[in-house]
Amino acid sequence: MSTCARCGHELGVGRFCTNCGHPIGQPVPESEVLPRLDEATSATPGPAPRPLRPPWLLAVVGAVLALLLLVVLVSCLGGDEDAAEPAGTPGGPSTEGPETAGGQRRPVDVAPRARIEAPAPAPVTTDLDGSTVGFAADQMVDGVPQTSWRVSGDATGSTITFTLRRPTTLTSVGLVNGYAKTVPDGSSLVDWYPLNRRITRVLWVFDDGSTVGHDLREVRRLQRVRIDPVTTRTVELRIATVTPPGAGPLGRDYTAISEVVLSGTPA
Repeated sequence: MSTCARCGHELGVGRFCTNCGHPIGQPVPESEVLPRLDEATSATPGPAPRPLRPPWLLAVVGAVLALLLLVVLVSCLGGDEDAAEPAGTPGGPSTEGPETAGGQRRPVDVAPRARIEAPAPAPVTTDLDGSTVGFAADQMVDGVPQTSWRVSGDATGSTITFTLRRPTTLTSVGLVNGYAKTVPDGSSLVDWYPLNRRITRVLWVFDDGSTVGHDLREVRRLQRVRIDPVTTRTVELRIATVTPPGAGPLGRDYTAISEVVLSGTPA
């Protein structure tokens, strides 16, 4: 016998197994039989094999990637062909009348480019904060309500004429009917709007002789009136009625207009 009956180890010189100490040649009870070396080695568990990915997972990932690629291609190549080009580019809409989605031009304010004829303004003055203030007619169309055209006294019956750069189809007109300026005075603000005269009614007159009456409230904001579309090159603003001078120690006897808006599209 060349191996131990108990553990299977190769026997050497001596009367006992050098591995487990069992006497050589003696029977081994079944309960004491040890696993053979080759069996123990084969029975030792190795690293658990990595689980295989389910075959459907690859298909789902591929479908998602394909969908994302399709979305990117559509966003890059399928833009809106009817989108308007930026103003100022060849073929783009005019800055004087941007086109709407329906191909029609959107009304814009054409007053800032008009030539203005108005009664002579009141003299330059110094405001409560020490600043020098003038009242030229072009301040009615500068987009700044804190500036204004202003004349001395009651301006009832006065006419202001706006000559447009080209015939224009107007759809609305409006104005700020007083001196809509506030100025610091020490620790408080002085509101010049109620301290000057306010215009309460005007007439808008167009080239074809048509007129639009416009009644105004005493509020220091732009008041517009929509009109039937009229094509005109000139617009007359006739002052019909105004309020009395401002009351109190800071009251002033001036009539003022801070802003005028003429909305339309070049004909």
